[in-house]
Amino acid sequence: MFDPFRNLTNEEIKKKLNDWWEDLPYLKKIEILLRVYPGYSITKLESRGIAKMWKAISLERKKDLCQDNWQY
Repeated sequence: MFDPFRNLTNEEIKKKLNDWWEDLPYLKKIEILLRVYPGYSITKLESRGIAKMWKAISLERKKDLCQDNWQY
């Protein structure tokens, strides 16, 4: 499987992931966060702060989410 993060430093990976996240449409961000936090509703995600919820996700999980998104 193609790994777009291979040979990148952690800082480069973080920047690439944050750029990817910022370019996503709002509803796609919600969809992704609902996969990470299945017990949450859209309202709960919004009240907690979408950016804050994204930052709480581990780097490895963010990489998985990014790669999963490219499959669809």
